[in-house]
Amino acid sequence: MAQTRGTFAELYDNIDKAVYTLLFDAQKELPKIWTKVFNVKSSDKKFERVMGVQGMGDIPEKAEGAAYTSDVIKAGWTKDFTHVEYGMMFEVTQTALEDDQYDQLSQHARWLMFSGRVTEEKKAHAVFNNGFSSELAPDGAALFSSSHTLKSGASARNTLATAADLSVTSLQQALIDLQTETKVEGGQLVAPAQDLVLFIPPALEFTADRILNSTLLPGSADNDRNPIKARRNWTIVVSPYLTDEDAWFLLDANKKSHGITSYTRVPMSMEPAMTDARTRNRMYPIRWRRSFGASFWQGAFGSPGV
Repeated sequence: MAQTRGTFAELYDNIDKAVYTLLFDAQKELPKIWTKVFNVKSSDKKFERVMGVQGMGDIPEKAEGAAYTSDVIKAGWTKDFTHVEYGMMFEVTQTALEDDQYDQLSQHARWLMFSGRVTEEKKAHAVFNNGFSSELAPDGAALFSSSHTLKSGASARNTLATAADLSVTSLQQALIDLQTETKVEGGQLVAPAQDLVLFIPPALEFTADRILNSTLLPGSADNDRNPIKARRNWTIVVSPYLTDEDAWFLLDANKKSHGITSYTRVPMSMEPAMTDARTRNRMYPIRWRRSFGASFWQGAFGSPGV
């Protein structure tokens, strides 16, 4: 649909007025959030395939003079990242551009880029918002699941055995689970994260602050120190794009140690302006290609709350 003078008639009524845009003149755009928790990588292919590796199992005891038992290195689970194309265009008539008294239509690029950035936030956050249901890890289970299957046949989980809201007790249990459930495909335990990101919706911001920043044990009359604060290093990331007010997530602060990933096939950009040969309407397109997902579940932990 082309922008005409009738689309926004108030710009052409010859009545003096103060025109402002709430976003650019009065309010600030949200800072970029999704890149704080995603590994962002570039891609030069139509899709990216990520494959894990299953190492060797436990080494058995060997009797004197007995033959060695052998083992091999095998392929782990695979995950495909198929890049999705996004695009939209602002089309405006010559007449509407010529008669725009307040130079509002000339700000089309700002509006398009703003819409593009918001779209990226929503698509990225869908990995977490759908992480207990339709967003899948490479093993075919939900990204945050109590029944991940390892290639060795063992199982592991990256969610609480019983879902719980964010609290001192549930966060302590999550930290314990990270130590006992962070396993590679062979089933062996590996080092859990010590530097962590707590990724939460705004409804949990102040609960999180009390839990992580209290010197003494929060919510208790005992004079005990707060071990959650003392024994881990924390960063709180709050996002209004997380749609479940009860859900909360833990991520390794070292992005290389968790699999939450986005591939940039074509970065977001304004394409060259075009002119319709028949109408002389001006067309301003925006376009990019990107994929989101999880190449592995280890290093990420979540609870949907209750």
